[in-house]
Amino acid sequence: MKVLLAVATLLAGSAAASAVEGGDRPSPAAAEISSPAAIQVGRYRLQSNSWVNLHQRLLYEARFVEKPPTALTGTDLEKWKKAVEAYGSFLRKRNPIIDDELIRLNADLSATEGAALPASIPKTASAPLEAAMPLYRAVQWEEDDRANRFWIAVAQPLLASAGEELAAAHAKAYGVPFPSRIRVDVTSVAWEFGAYTVGEGDSAHAVIASTVAGTQGFGSLESLMHEPSHAVVGADTGAIGADLSKAAQELGLKPRYNLWHAILFYTSGELTRRALARRGVTSYQPFILGMYDRGLGGFREALETHWQAYLDGKISREEAIRQILLSTAAEKK
Repeated sequence: MKVLLAVATLLAGSAAASAVEGGDRPSPAAAEISSPAAIQVGRYRLQSNSWVNLHQRLLYEARFVEKPPTALTGTDLEKWKKAVEAYGSFLRKRNPIIDDELIRLNADLSATEGAALPASIPKTASAPLEAAMPLYRAVQWEEDDRANRFWIAVAQPLLASAGEELAAAHAKAYGVPFPSRIRVDVTSVAWEFGAYTVGEGDSAHAVIASTVAGTQGFGSLESLMHEPSHAVVGADTGAIGADLSKAAQELGLKPRYNLWHAILFYTSGELTRRALARRGVTSYQPFILGMYDRGLGGFREALETHWQAYLDGKISREEAIRQILLSTAAEKK
């Protein structure tokens, strides 16, 4: 904890040195926020964008939890609820991780730096966004932006120190290049689990919540490795997925649901743990340790035995995949 506090105290200067123009400027009341709205760190662009943050809030409230800004009352609260209702009608049962229109919408909002929405935003989305933005800016944006900027300020030196090292380690582990163009929108909420990524191959666009405990502090570094990995790792194609499909076909086995994701979690967690340990941080707990009690418990022994052996250079990736399948497959094909 002392390390994080010390890092946070020293960040303003280093973050400002790598600032990139863009994003929304803080209000005069938020003048104490010295970190920039957007920074470039190697292959990563990290930003706090008000339109993306509002979009993610409306998505979250429309689908999961109605939690309007606490300062809203009376007619303002009613206006907010109507905007959420309209966004729910626009969202319907779609998922922003796989729906093409929602993916384009988030990307277009991410590139928007001014007060006006681009013409590419469909009216069914722009109307509630424009209705809610004055309310959001009046009572909530300053708080969200402060949290986002602090998250960025903590993540920036971690990426500067270990980002390229970890990208190379992931590329080696997966046998494919790690994405080289990674945009990260830092928000107060990010769909269902606090983070998600779209994109494929060389380009990734991640949304990561600054308010989720697991993604904060040193966890931000693992998040920034895990999320872009989704652009190259798949369930049955791409890195890991293709290996699983090939081995499953040869063995006549059916991989258990989410095995590919468990391997992704383990890979980013273990590689991040190693990078932090090389920098004196010996107590880091990878995300996967908390996931074993949330659906991934059946993979623990296989991962810690066979995938760990692969990451240690003791067996090949193909052999590790085969052994994991043999240990965990639910049924024959």
